[in-house]
Amino acid sequence: MCEKKCSKENALFKIRKVSNLMKRRAEEIINQNHEYNVTSRHIVVAKYLHENQHKDIFQKDIEEEFCIRRSTVTSILNLMEKNGMIRRERVECDARLKKIVLTDKAKAIHNKIISQIMDMEEMILKDIDDEDLKKFYEVLEKITKNIG
Repeated sequence: MCEKKCSKENALFKIRKVSNLMKRRAEEIINQNHEYNVTSRHIVVAKYLHENQHKDIFQKDIEEEFCIRRSTVTSILNLMEKNGMIRRERVECDARLKKIVLTDKAKAIHNKIISQIMDMEEMILKDIDDEDLKKFYEVLEKITKNIG
């Protein structure tokens, strides 16, 4: 199954290598769309908000979804708000809570860039059959649980 040089000690470095390559490619896509003044994190958050626009999403939801610290999410959201990508709206059930809502500007950015990101995802998953992909996701889930 694994080649001779494949070992658990290499897993961390292989994951890091793939992560760096994907991040670099995503940044290239975003840099092609420099007029929007967004980062890869903005795009990921916008994608999450877009996919969950049917329900109220709060800062805590973003923290939990992406395993990011509160201060980091605050910085991301503050910049997104400053750039007109999101609005924070009060909710009736608790005046202290503010849901995060994508603006039309963010939806337009999302629609343009996300198709390029989806093309990238299709490219990286090329030649990987459904069974291998399912096993890959299972292994990623186990790694996530082991770390968390």
